[in-house]
Amino acid sequence: AFSHLHETGKAKRGLFLVPSIVQGQFGGEALRFLEPGKFKWNANPGQSREERIAAYKDPDTHFVVMTHQSFRDDLLYLGAQREGIAEADLSAKLAGLSAQERAAWSKELMAKEGIGFDFSAVDEAHDTVNRAGKENSSLANAIDSVTDNSEYHIYASGDPVKNDSSELQDVMAKMDRDRYGDRDAFMRKYGPDTLSSRQALKREMARHIISNVIDSGASKQRHTLKLAPSEEQQKALRELDKSAARCKLARMAGQIDVEAARRLSPGLFEGVPEQEHEKIAGAVQQSASIIRESAQKRILDAHPTSPKFDAVVQGIKQRAGKPGVVFAHRREAISVLEKRLSAEGLRVVTITGSDSAAEKDKKRLLFNPETGERQADVLLASDAAAVGMNLQSGHYLMQVDIPDTAKAHGQRNARIDRLGQKNDIELIDMQIDHPSETRARERLLKKYDLREFMLDPM
Repeated sequence: AFSHLHETGKAKRGLFLVPSIVQGQFGGEALRFLEPGKFKWNANPGQSREERIAAYKDPDTHFVVMTHQSFRDDLLYLGAQREGIAEADLSAKLAGLSAQERAAWSKELMAKEGIGFDFSAVDEAHDTVNRAGKENSSLANAIDSVTDNSEYHIYASGDPVKNDSSELQDVMAKMDRDRYGDRDAFMRKYGPDTLSSRQALKREMARHIISNVIDSGASKQRHTLKLAPSEEQQKALRELDKSAARCKLARMAGQIDVEAARRLSPGLFEGVPEQEHEKIAGAVQQSASIIRESAQKRILDAHPTSPKFDAVVQGIKQRAGKPGVVFAHRREAISVLEKRLSAEGLRVVTITGSDSAAEKDKKRLLFNPETGERQADVLLASDAAAVGMNLQSGHYLMQVDIPDTAKAHGQRNARIDRLGQKNDIELIDMQIDHPSETRARERLLKKYDLREFMLDPM
């Protein structure tokens, strides 16, 4: 899109904001599709702030590829320097402005800094989506303030909406603030029952949204493995329930049960002087139900005796000779799986949020090499690898836990179910026979209804 607009004289400079993984892959893609020597671009993971800002200002650089977070940080840095305030204070100031006021602010700032873009594209743009009942993120405020000024803008996402139809209103507002900026009016019209308003909503969306799915062409088998919890898990869950109940009773009686609170959330008490334990216990009791839910998920997903780990190891051994991808949200789970798989003689590479963009790309190539032999049999990843990464070498993909959104679940599967996949693939979910996992699975399927609506061809 940018090269076409540039060729026809409609756009001079472009800003592309992408996940770190995509930034690392971007140079190779540009070399593949663009005429050599015609365009100068900047797509270099790990650059310093000074190098990034120099690229923004360089009039001879046709397009700049940055991560969402780096660009937000750079914009806030430049604005804070201009205004002589802390970046956190500037972020708070922007949160108090209207979308139109933020756009005017960034337009003036970028003009003063000698930065100009007439084309913008945000990949995995759902990271900038806002919704009713949730304060706008600083990321969304910063990026929207710039893209609102772009004459040409692309909001690109495999999952534009993650939770509810108020997010769709925000997507449309990013395209046309004047028409769709009134969230209340939009929700009165489409919010009560979005799925029953499909045709009217599609007609409205067609002004700005092109929706389609390009199938990878791979034959897909989907499995959900339902597993009984281990005895140790059952014992830990019972103890958790007892501690949560004791905290609730103590709160109702106006008392503090330090021992129950410590059992419910031991990490909060570690390294804290004993005289402060009662205060911590009081806070734990106030949030006991939320803490219990989080601890429950940890027991189900990351307990050392979890049958999910046995299922992963056995499943991979049954598929000997076939490379595969395993997703686990919790680092404790990744650590257990890495040790067990390595002990089986498998070549394992892990990707987590602690890896830099360059490290992620280096590890990706061990599993999914562009040339030469593959050096890893299993890629074990947290959600840090759930978007943008090309892993077409994988023959199967396992999800150890149940994501909160259909977006996260679908994005994980799309790491191997993507263009260039030449093999039949298996997509395997794991679910422990426990009420919380049953509810999580049902919630996921309901969210898929909205996701599938958004991905239907127009």
